Amino acid sequence: MNKEQWRCRYAPSLGALEDTTSNIWGTKLYGENSQDTQEPTVFFGLYGFPDFYALWRHKGPRLILWAGTDIIHFLNGYWLDEKGSIKMSPKPLATWINKNCINYVENDVEAEALKKIGIKTMVIPSFLGDVNQYKISYKPSSYPKLYTSVSGNNFKQYGWDKIYKLAQDNPYIEFHLYGNTEPFPMPYGIDYPNVFIHGRIPKEQMNQEIKEMQGALRLTEFDGFSEIIAKSLLWGQWPVSLIPYPGTISLKDIAEVRKKEETNIEGREWLLSVVNKYPWNSKS
Repeated sequence: MNKEQWRCRYAPSLGALEDTTSNIWGTKLYGENSQDTQEPTVFFGLYGFPDFYALWRHKGPRLILWAGTDIIHFLNGYWLDEKGSIKMSPKPLATWINKNCINYVENDVEAEALKKIGIKTMVIPSFLGDVNQYKISYKPSSYPKLYTSVSGNNFKQYGWDKIYKLAQDNPYIEFHLYGNTEPFPMPYGIDYPNVFIHGRIPKEQMNQEIKEMQGALRLTEFDGFSEIIAKSLLWGQWPVSLIPYPGTISLKDIAEVRKKEETNIEGREWLLSVVNKYPWNSKS
């Protein structure tokens, strides 16, 4: 099948990513003409029933790229009212999806969650950025800087509630926090000189700042393949992640980042060998 024919339906709940699916994968936008429902399409994100309905009514080939938290929404049952008092059982939807769609996820954690409800998947990480723009920039430091981010001020979901304990236990590591538009509560009466809260700043400014640091910090227990992990590996840094990937450091070994003198070539090469290797990607 000609890859140029693929369209992508981008779930509205995904929000802004590093770049567009059109620029990185070469897909066409879904919904541009009346023939879309006949054309091969990847459905990126299934956060709610409107996303599933668009998938169900589509008559052409269907592929799904699950995004992370959409799996949680799906397994908990899609809401049919505003408060969630009426929910759909995911089991019959899962049966239909497994029969009628080809499914992709970005890590083994997601794959295992969908397997339990009967959906078979293939694991391929994505990154909606131009990998050629991310050159090696790693510089080792005995006082390393780690950066993390939050979306929608969901501090607990993104593991920010763990930051201050990490900062206390690792006084020689700086923790740089990005993305919040509301104040992140500081424990009363305690000083944390190694925690820096930057808030939401332009993407270009954030990239310029974090590329000079030593690694990303991803504290989500259930997640897709994080953009900050992707950038960190491409820059040759040493990211710390609760979800293991080649070239990452586990949270219990976070202090190891102080000892990393060499560039993370293995992690970078692993990512370049697997990222975005999808059948709909005409630019791979």
